Amino acid sequence: MILNWWKWLLITGLILLLTGCWNRTELNELSIAVAMGLDISEAGQYLVTVQLVNPKDIASKSGGAGGSPVSTFRSQGRSVFEAIRRMTTKLNRKIYLAHLRMLVIGEDLARKGIADPIDFLSRDHELRTDFYVVIAKQAKAGDILDILTPQERIPANKMYGSLEMSEKAWAATGKMTLDMLISDLQSEGKSPVLTGMFMVGPHSKGQKMDNLQSSTVATLLQYDGIAVFKSDKLIGWLNENDSKGYNFIQGKVKSTVGVQKCLGGEVAVELIRTKTKIKGHLTSDGEPEVSIEVYAEGNVGDVTCDINMLDPSSIQQIEQISAQTIKASIQDAVRNTQRRYKTDIFGFGEALRRAYPKHWKQWKQNWDDTFVNLKVQVTVDVDIRRTGTINQSVKSRVRK
Repeated sequence: MILNWWKWLLITGLILLLTGCWNRTELNELSIAVAMGLDISEAGQYLVTVQLVNPKDIASKSGGAGGSPVSTFRSQGRSVFEAIRRMTTKLNRKIYLAHLRMLVIGEDLARKGIADPIDFLSRDHELRTDFYVVIAKQAKAGDILDILTPQERIPANKMYGSLEMSEKAWAATGKMTLDMLISDLQSEGKSPVLTGMFMVGPHSKGQKMDNLQSSTVATLLQYDGIAVFKSDKLIGWLNENDSKGYNFIQGKVKSTVGVQKCLGGEVAVELIRTKTKIKGHLTSDGEPEVSIEVYAEGNVGDVTCDINMLDPSSIQQIEQISAQTIKASIQDAVRNTQRRYKTDIFGFGEALRRAYPKHWKQWKQNWDDTFVNLKVQVTVDVDIRRTGTINQSVKSRVRK
């Protein structure tokens, strides 16, 4: 009797282990979305665009002679969720968002506020929140997603890879995932920023297959500037110089190139490593103050100056010029943000909160007003590691 009871218990346990997924969906029943665009329609509703992969054309080995690798679909709704569901009236498959790579928000919608439209994306259990979020600069997000990109068959992958590459090599852009964006929106001492994406060329040509097949690209997508937010509303843009200054403050500059004037020409320095420290201080008058310390290492890229690279004083001169250039970029970013936008995108408030938590309870009540007049001290130290394989510029060795 006891033996039979153990047999039934074992069988029951095995049955539970062998059960399948009750909510499984076959792959051929899904439309895989790799990018989503959010805009506001003329009627004031959300206009949602999804970029869907065309599996047959992606798998095709015929190169550019096949069909379009992606298709875009649009739908309107009073909420993002409603618009996505309404899109099923145009498709025979369920839209699958788990492979989303890019979220593009139109500038018009961003100026009205992004908190409400991204609520669904942060709430949906199917979504991974590690995709990147960017702003369509002077454009509709849906128009950005229509553009076919020549170097990468799936435009969303191009946008994703280009953002990572530009952040590593140029430093005027920055990656922002949905999780990071929500964290900044909730922060009391830091306003969010997002990288801008700009359409270069006519929209009508960029959505045609000719844009993939021609050696001269008619329309392309380019990252340009950083969008400044106050609360959840876009209020303006940082130019390229200020965007670099912002990223230096954030310690996000992995590598970039800076060109500085020197005696008789210019010198280009490739920064290969940077480190930033932001510290909060309290003055003798009880006022908050912030110091920024930047350390950078670099290599000389090209030189048109009349200088000798074997002379230590020449290297020291290049280091000083490079440090001055970085410092000016940081100071411009801080000064312009204080004057134009009056909101702390740098996280100075967070630095002061960590250093003086008791004082922060008082400062945070009117932090934006305090930020406008906040004193910021900047120090930059640059070390040149390599000068290349020649000691003098080619120009200086040319026979007269």
